[in-house]
Amino acid sequence: MENLLINSKTINDFLPFLCQIDIGKTLNEKFRISLAIGLFMSNVVSLERASELAQKTINEFVVFLMDKNIVWHNYSDKAMELDEISIKKY
Repeated sequence: MENLLINSKTINDFLPFLCQIDIGKTLNEKFRISLAIGLFMSNVVSLERASELAQKTINEFVVFLMDKNIVWHNYSDKAMELDEISIKKY
């Protein structure tokens, strides 16, 4: 994996949009939730991992997605298997 750096221009490009969205209270929380949603919707991470990245329980994350009319139940078979394993833990 290459060494990734986020420069201040990149941050400044996104900052006005992060400030406008109504998710999270702090900029850090808005960033975490936004990125977690994007990774989940791109099938990069499972529902469980996205909720962890957003620092939410799976239930809180699902409710959040539903409140935003974001489809949360249409993802890969592999992601479904991983989430079923994590659900069985509880």
